[in-house]
Amino acid sequence: MKNIFYCFLLTLMLSSCALGVMTTFYSMSRGKIDVPKKESYNVVYQASFGDRLSADVAYTNESGKQTELKEVNGVWEQVVTLKSGTHVQLKTLATAKSKSRGEYKILVDGKVVSEYILSGKRLNYTFSFDLP
Repeated sequence: MKNIFYCFLLTLMLSSCALGVMTTFYSMSRGKIDVPKKESYNVVYQASFGDRLSADVAYTNESGKQTELKEVNGVWEQVVTLKSGTHVQLKTLATAKSKSRGEYKILVDGKVVSEYILSGKRLNYTFSFDLP
């Protein structure tokens, strides 16, 4: 009986620790997007990190490689021109000491291809697609 009580207590403690570091996430790989084929595209990455959120951001730059930024706060936007056939990805991991909100949007030539809102203490957003 004593062992059952200790197991219950241990389980309760571990589950409360896990709740403190729980991550809210959104991840999608969309494949080729539905936009007219052309030589290059204007891609706009946008993120708005709520109060007390600090984020690490990685996005596909104009050379087709990932650029990483640390400790991004508030409203962030990056505009890049990418060639046809490029694999595009935006990844963010934002953390705060209390529940907060993150808003994400990606546009290709003015057309929204992803728009999402997350809330929590740890926000993990990943979206990728291929340009035609």
